[in-house]
Amino acid sequence: MSSERTEARRNLELGLARLETMINELRIQYEQYFVDILPRPPEQLEAEVKRQIKTLLKAPFKNSADRFRLRTLVQRFQTYQTYWERVNKQREEGIYIRDIFKADLREKIGEEDARADSNQGVAERGMQQLFESYQHAARKAGAKADNLNYDVFKKSLMTKAKELKEKHGVKRVKYKVVVKDGKVTVKASGGE
Repeated sequence: MSSERTEARRNLELGLARLETMINELRIQYEQYFVDILPRPPEQLEAEVKRQIKTLLKAPFKNSADRFRLRTLVQRFQTYQTYWERVNKQREEGIYIRDIFKADLREKIGEEDARADSNQGVAERGMQQLFESYQHAARKAGAKADNLNYDVFKKSLMTKAKELKEKHGVKRVKYKVVVKDGKVTVKASGGE
């Protein structure tokens, strides 16, 4: 008689452990679904969890610790289920924060690509390349190039370009990095 009871208790504990594992796996799969790793919600696993809960609810519990563990697992599952339903509803309505974030990110990348292809983007890339050339030349000349600030460099060149345009009436300004007597400078010249 005690071996039957021990066997039933062991089966009950295994069932509870299996339920806990299934709930954790279901939570992981739903999170993967919400970030578009899985194409569909894990409905089959959810149905298995519900079946396991029904089976365990019908099992004869002899101690309160097992009953408490089952109630805790059922409550955890119900909490997750409420959360999943809310997120699914938000996704359907188009107000789920992760989906909004991804849409905003796609839009921002599109805008950055369009800006990079524009005249301003080309000029910005040219300025960045000039700054990197200046840093490289300064390092070769033995100067401390790590303290250089791109924004200060850019502002200085923009001011010089404006002066050159006003003073000489040039439309375009071309820059080149020059090293003379160990000193690195940026030489500006007018074009067109």
